[in-house]
Amino acid sequence: MDLIYGRNAVREALRGRRRVHSLLVAQGEKREALEHDLRAWCAKFDRDLPPVAFTSTSELTARLNTAEHQGVAAVVDPYEYVGSDEVLRNFSLLVALDEVQDPHNLGAIIRSAEAAGAAVVIPRHRAAEVTPAVVKASAGATEHAAVSQVRNLSDFLANARSAGFWIYGAVPGAAAVYYDEDYTYPTCFVLGSEGEGLGRRVASFCDVLVSVPLLGKISSLNVSVCTALLLFEAVRQRQCKQG
Repeated sequence: MDLIYGRNAVREALRGRRRVHSLLVAQGEKREALEHDLRAWCAKFDRDLPPVAFTSTSELTARLNTAEHQGVAAVVDPYEYVGSDEVLRNFSLLVALDEVQDPHNLGAIIRSAEAAGAAVVIPRHRAAEVTPAVVKASAGATEHAAVSQVRNLSDFLANARSAGFWIYGAVPGAAAVYYDEDYTYPTCFVLGSEGEGLGRRVASFCDVLVSVPLLGKISSLNVSVCTALLLFEAVRQRQCKQG
């Protein structure tokens, strides 16, 4: 079992794919209001409220090893990743992450990807995976998003290209500006780790390297911010084409 925490994370889990076995709610002046909110949320989506156990705030903090639980946690099934073949078959917009290790960045990226109708692909090694901290950082978007965990990112990119995807790597200072490219075709954006950027081998699988123009003194953007810019430029282009 996993133990996820945070109000948005728990709310989304209650209407998400994986089973919620029980809830843990911290005692306090807001306990009744929180329980009422969760019960109403379940009723809205025709779901039954799981069994609720009450505990002290300090006990909940100790059990979760974090104070960022906002007074509520949920016991849920382990997170299920989507197969890479299913991702290539069912999505035309992808984000592939090369050794992104910060759980808050991964959570923010998953949130943006889910909102943009995109799937996320992460490697199994030397990278963050979907943990309770990532679920919290995503505001529960993990409970609806398609996230695939692959053994080798380069092999996945090769398969994506064979499936008809254009591969765009985000690299600071690249000659091609991101908003000048055409993302109305099946598109996979590849973004690198917080410190190192794209690895040389992964970059070699990209069809085009693109950059975000920066006018200030900072030389790069946070990887989650860059991801959001790329994704919603693709969304904008596709909506314009449809319109």
